[in-house]
Amino acid sequence: MERLLGKPVADRVQDEIGGLIGRSGQPRLVIYMIGSDPSAAIYVRSKVRKGESIGIETEVRELPSDISTGEVRSLILRDGGSDEVDGIMIESPLPEGLDMYDLIRAIPPEKDVEGVTYENYGLMSLGRPRFIQPTPLGALLLMLHYGIDVNGKDVVIVGRGRDVGRPLSTLLSMKTEWGNGTVTLAHSRTVDLRRVTRRADVLFTGVGRKGLIDRDMVKEGATVIDMGINPLPDGSGIVGDVDVASLEGWASRVTPTPGGTGPVTVSAIFLNLMMARMMMRSMDLSFKDEIIQALYGKRRSQR
Repeated sequence: MERLLGKPVADRVQDEIGGLIGRSGQPRLVIYMIGSDPSAAIYVRSKVRKGESIGIETEVRELPSDISTGEVRSLILRDGGSDEVDGIMIESPLPEGLDMYDLIRAIPPEKDVEGVTYENYGLMSLGRPRFIQPTPLGALLLMLHYGIDVNGKDVVIVGRGRDVGRPLSTLLSMKTEWGNGTVTLAHSRTVDLRRVTRRADVLFTGVGRKGLIDRDMVKEGATVIDMGINPLPDGSGIVGDVDVASLEGWASRVTPTPGGTGPVTVSAIFLNLMMARMMMRSMDLSFKDEIIQALYGKRRSQR
């Protein structure tokens, strides 16, 4: 069974980003971290470290959990109007009392590097994405790097979340050179989930439930791409949704966790950040790397 490692893919993306920085200058990302959720803190630290390693300024706005929605919106609107800020993202989960959708509306679509504003989500749904959401983008980059072809194949995605399952199901069913999958979107209310997942030639999961997918739920010879992240209770690390050990000698290819889709997702955020900077400066949206060009090239800026 081949393990699909994320590092070679992340390295490709980072090489492209380095070239884009040379063309457009150093971008600046602002991350809003509200409250003290430990998993959010882990994700933010990983983004800051990655930004530093590739020459991107990443500023974290750490805000108290009792801050009001209006106060946060005012800060986002200020960053949105600043020429010194190229991208804005809000780390989940939020403290009780804050509504993510209220805050998202304050982000200018051209600085929405997560692709979650109404305008950007609509563009993605229409098949003209300005920004592909980072986790689906990471999965697509990994898929293209390893030559995983979904054209005409049975593709099952477990998880219908706004940021992962739903956009990925739309993207993989599109009429593109890397799409054309026959996609089923499964979730917690799916009757007999095993029956659905076992027909998949390519199985994606992004639920956030440790060990959900094991040998009994996978078709022999299938490819399994795990986008789930589950922090261990003792804080020692993370695991995915897939019991990788149980798939040995059964699945053909699988992403491990850690070391699979995670590194590519983080790199995808910074690729979107570079896209934002380039589009706001009406720069040419062409890329040297063929897999990035396949996903993001051949189109005009949608500022």
